Amino acid sequence: MGEEQVHRVREIAERIFVSLTGCTGFDRDLSEEILTVVLKCVGAELQDGYVRQLEAFAEANRERLAMLYARYGPGGPSADESRCYLTYQSESVVVCERLDTVPMRLDGVWNDELDGELTLERFTKYWHFGL
Repeated sequence: MGEEQVHRVREIAERIFVSLTGCTGFDRDLSEEILTVVLKCVGAELQDGYVRQLEAFAEANRERLAMLYARYGPGGPSADESRCYLTYQSESVVVCERLDTVPMRLDGVWNDELDGELTLERFTKYWHFGL
């Protein structure tokens, strides 16, 4: 995905995240870094429509996302940014969508290019089993 598309996805993810959490204190540089990697999981044929796909995912999963952030996000009773910083980051919406769509592909690019598997593994457990 090109830089402009990454920015568009980041803006949508931020809007969704803020609407669910009220939190605006996320790290935009980290968001860019993570999105650049995570969006490699979006095939070329889907890139043009990905913003609409993300918005549809967020709408269909709004309650589930809200529960995730209420429990593990900023101010949540089980929040622990040092164990899983993704729940404090807006791009986590995109990570959830990719976990539901192409989990193995996400796991592969994440482990190759980001901070190892523990963060994604913990976040996956929160998203799939922690609600």
